[in-house]
Amino acid sequence: MAKNNIRSVRFSDEMIEIINQQVGDNFTQKFERMVYNCYMLLPEKERQAREWDERIKKAKDAYFALHKRYGDAAIFLTGLENRLKGLERCFDEFEATM
Repeated sequence: MAKNNIRSVRFSDEMIEIINQQVGDNFTQKFERMVYNCYMLLPEKERQAREWDERIKKAKDAYFALHKRYGDAAIFLTGLENRLKGLERCFDEFEATM
């Protein structure tokens, strides 16, 4: 494939390291692969990020709903325990009068 688009571009050392980590036989192939992958894969990665954000939101909502149910149950059980203690006292008083 003929490459007619010759350009001169300056990169930072950090960018050169990133490009050199790409798969390819030479700098041009590595750079083209990096640009192509970013261009082609970015929409899918953004979609996946939105999906994970939604999953996280649902998990948080479920957690907070369970946390509220636990709090409500704890309050109910405390009230129930107090009533049982009150009944116990009543039975104890009743037995003491007999």
